[in-house]
Amino acid sequence: DLHSFPTRRSSDLWQRSEMVKHIVFWKICGAVEERERCIEEFRRKTLSLQAIIPQIKSAVIGANICADSGYHVCIDSVFTSREDLEVYIDHPEHLKVREFMDENTYDKTVFDYEF
Repeated sequence: DLHSFPTRRSSDLWQRSEMVKHIVFWKICGAVEERERCIEEFRRKTLSLQAIIPQIKSAVIGANICADSGYHVCIDSVFTSREDLEVYIDHPEHLKVREFMDENTYDKTVFDYEF
């Protein structure tokens, strides 16, 4: 039932949250095989980031099961605070992964929110 879906009170919307969700979607260049290789390399690189950057509380890579429509891959990650997200964003190892994705993609969308 749509009307029973839990929502936050408007007064809650202005309170500082304790967690930040960082989601990025990409469209990958190339044919299906090239996209699959890129996604696997991205998974490997992201796994290594989780071992290097303690601010990452969780990170999941998802490949679109309808890869012919919309974005091909996303990362869905969680941080304890906006400050932790900024540490991650500016971390030299993250910048290397970002460069890899910039070289292999032609479009991206970033969506961050507190929860």
